[in-house]
Formats: sequence, structure tokens, C-alpha cells
Amino acid sequence: MTDGGRDIEADSLSDRQRFWGLTVVMVSAVAVGMTLGMTIPLIALSMAAAGAGAALVGINAAMPALAVMATAPLAPRLIARLGTVPTLVLGCLVSALALALFPVLESLPAWFGLRFAMGFGLALQWVVSETWLSRIAVNASRGRAVSLYATLWAAGIALGPVLLSVTGIEGARPYLIATGLLLLAAVPPLLGRRCVPAGGVRADGGGWSWALFGVAPGTILAGFTAGFAEISLMTLLPLYGEGAGLGQSAAVMMVSVFAAGGLVWQLPLGWLADRTGPGRVLIAASLLSLLFAGGFDAVAMAGSGLVWPLLFLWGGATSGYYTLGLTEIGHRFPPADLAHANVLFIVAYTAGTVAGPSIVGAALDVWPRHGLPLSVALLYCLYLAAVARGTRRG
Repeated sequence: MTDGGRDIEADSLSDRQRFWGLTVVMVSAVAVGMTLGMTIPLIALSMAAAGAGAALVGINAAMPALAVMATAPLAPRLIARLGTVPTLVLGCLVSALALALFPVLESLPAWFGLRFAMGFGLALQWVVSETWLSRIAVNASRGRAVSLYATLWAAGIALGPVLLSVTGIEGARPYLIATGLLLLAAVPPLLGRRCVPAGGVRADGGGWSWALFGVAPGTILAGFTAGFAEISLMTLLPLYGEGAGLGQSAAVMMVSVFAAGGLVWQLPLGWLADRTGPGRVLIAASLLSLLFAGGFDAVAMAGSGLVWPLLFLWGGATSGYYTLGLTEIGHRFPPADLAHANVLFIVAYTAGTVAGPSIVGAALDVWPRHGLPLSVALLYCLYLAAVARGTRRG
């Protein structure tokens, strides 16, 4: 409910309003996830059909990440000035307009600008949605709420390529359908604007700074670790599998098994976080990720059938970095700093997605038989060391 157009305090929300407020965020997330799952391969295939080489396609794919890192810090100020729902709707509209122009501006240089504009809009939607989620969820069930959000987001991404297989990549139709999904993502927040919780950002939108990193460094670093590990593994596991002597189809299947583990284990991790605390579960997930990375290398090189269940468990443990880190934000930061903390987390995650594939790819080139799992295992070790150091200082 709103008061004169202003968001009401989260503590004043009824259980019904809280339920619908969470539902709004999650339905919107599914629509955005489907759009991403559809447009990532669509734009790549369209560029290839237009004669672009793989390097150019890869550079274009990095545009949204660069946009997120450049523009996400603007989100708290926009939320303070425009309001929660208008900022989210603005993000969806900007992304939708950029996407709709792809089949109109059939120029590769223009597509770089459009891809950046998409990233700008999605950054706004991303920050607002997760700030809304952090503000409206209660501590007793925060882990389950965040894990359900992450599950639905991942399900949306998985459904995107299925939809693309139906629409095909020819002509404007797939772009218009994806545009429609982004516009659809703006509808639930508009309908649920009476369930918007106040807070999440300071009155002037200012105060964003890296000083917030010192409040909970392990939480922010969990975002970087999630982006680094998830994207590196999903990008490079097929190359590693072929180097380990698996056939091409089996090597590609490794990505599906890893992703399935991440999808299935979200809700159990959230349930555990609500009972024992997200920080403790995050440490446990980190230790298990390290164990699974080392064990996976051994069984893969031995040609053991254990590679599949181990890969499934590894995907589940690694997925905990994002879910549990986002849950921790709601526990560790005061309401006025939630948007700023979410910006830090999102920027850290995005930086990880940019850095990870290049670093792990270089390790795989130098050491084809062991470079991937061992470089990711080193990342887990560095994360655990950073958390241990922060704990001693605290």
C-alpha cells in the first residue's frame, strides 16, 4: 500500500501485502530471465549471420556487463528521485526499446550501442528487484525467499532458448517477442505498487561508496566468486571435457549437469540458511565447492562415472555463493543501505563474470588437463582465506 504515492514502511506491510510483493518481484524476474536466455544466443547468431567473427561476437556479449558496472551505481539515486516502481519500469522500457531497435538498425556498430543500452536498463531492473526482495523478505524466511527468486530466475533463463527454438532467429519476430517479455516484466511491479516497501536507499540517493565493502567483505566477495566460478565453468567445461577424453556430446552435457545442480540445490540452501544462518552455510558451501573441484579433477581424469554426480553436487555448492550472499545482504545491512549494498554485490558479480573466463581460459591453455578445476579451486581458497582474515579482524 502506498501513502500519497510514497512507499510504506516494510514493518507495516500485512502478510498478504508481503506475499504479493514477493510474488511481483519473482514473476518479473522470470520474464527478464526468459528474455536473457532468449537474446544471448539470438544476438550472437544474428551477428554471425551478418558476417561478424567470433571475437566481435564475444566483445559485443561483454557490453551488458560493462553497462552494469558503469551504470548500476546510478540506481540508488534514481530510486530516491523517481521511486522504486518507476525506476524498475524505466529499466524495462529502456531495455525493451534497445532490443526492439536491433532488427531496425541493421548495423554492427549500432548493435554495440544497443547492447550497452540493454545492459543499462537491465542494471536498473536488477538493482531494484533485489533491493525490493531484500527489503520485503523477513529474516525468518529470507533464505527461502531469495533461493526461490534465484530458482525462478534460472528457470526463466533456461526457458529462453526453448522459446527461441520455436521463434527461430530470422526476421524481427524473435526480437519483438523478447521485447514483449521485457514489457511484460514491467507489468507486475505496476500492479503491485501498493506492496512496495519503503527503505533500501537514502533520501538523497547518495552515500554509495566502497566503504560499504568493509561492513561485510565476505558477502560482497561472494558475489565476485559466484560470477567468476559460474560463468567460467559453464563456458569452459566443454573444452575441459574434451581434453579429459570425453566425447563432444558428453562434454557439452557437463554444462547441463552443472547447471541442474545449481537449480535443484537453491531451495535446500535457502532452507538451511534460515535455520543456521546464511554466513555459516556459505562457508560450508565454499568448503564443499573446494572439495568437489579437487575430486572432480581426479575422477574426470580417471574416466570414472562418478564425474556426473560430483558435477551435479559441485554446481549446487557453487550456486550458493550468489543465493547466500544476497541473503546475507538483507541480514547485514540497514534498510537505508540495501540498494547501495546490492549495487556493490552486483558490480562484484559482474566483474567476476568478466574476469573469470579469461583467467580460467588462460589456465586451461597452459595446463589443459588440470587448469580449469584447479584454478577455480584456487579461487575458493582465496575466498575462504579472505573470510577468515575478515573474521579475525572482526
